[in-house]
Amino acid sequence: MTLLDARSLAALGDLSLVARRVVDGFMFGVHPSRLQGAGLEFSQYRSYQPGDDLRRLDWRLFARSDRYFVRESESETSVTVRIVLDASDSMRHEEDGVSKLAFGRMLAAALALLAFRQGDALSLVTLGRGGASGGRPDRGRQHYHRVLRELEQLEPGGVWPPWPSLEGPLLGGAGRGITILISDLHERSDEIRAVVRKLAALRHDTLVAHLVGRAELEFAYVGAMTFVELETGRTVAVDAGAARDGYLASYGRELRTLELELGEQRAGYARILLDQPLDTALRSALTARRG
Repeated sequence: MTLLDARSLAALGDLSLVARRVVDGFMFGVHPSRLQGAGLEFSQYRSYQPGDDLRRLDWRLFARSDRYFVRESESETSVTVRIVLDASDSMRHEEDGVSKLAFGRMLAAALALLAFRQGDALSLVTLGRGGASGGRPDRGRQHYHRVLRELEQLEPGGVWPPWPSLEGPLLGGAGRGITILISDLHERSDEIRAVVRKLAALRHDTLVAHLVGRAELEFAYVGAMTFVELETGRTVAVDAGAARDGYLASYGRELRTLELELGEQRAGYARILLDQPLDTALRSALTARRG
């Protein structure tokens, strides 16, 4: 277990502190690399030269290395970053003491901090009980902390809402930008993929962070089990050993189809396991967007 695993971070009970730890761990890891693209990413660090803007100095990196580094970005223009967090009932799924919603909340907070630090306009859209909730994109410290408060108060409930209730929060306020969808992609039909198709048609830069439990992926259950579908309450009794091969084959096909369909829409896709360290999850998400 690392200091950036989800259970350790969730125990901190302070989303602002969690976001700083995750982003600092992520930035320390990307120092030697080059991350290209606008918004949320630095293209590189370089040594400080006389005359450089002191506001670009990375003081945390200085504290670690005793050298001055300046952050350079491929794009000097800020963008609009919309973080869409699924808070439907299926996000209650929990493994090793961490629910999908808790993991998604921390990942969203880290992405929000990255956007804030780079001066990007930011909005948070939450989906679940009551439909879609989200404000207009904005910048600044006050708005960033407002987003964190919304994340901290979020409780799971309901189902993924229909497109008409999503259109305003997802498209209003600031034109095209980066839309990051954090979800377990639990669908009744194809309502989530339909949102990606609509965003792609409008030429939004879209990234899907797919939260998956290790037990879901590997079906490491033994004996007689009763499974409950969290959004409907429907129960299914199975013999885990007898069902394993069929489940793994079916789930594997589903994942491959999902990844193919999202790729056809030119959406970035990152499969993120709940037992991944949060800085690794953040890196996976941004690497998927770059790809």
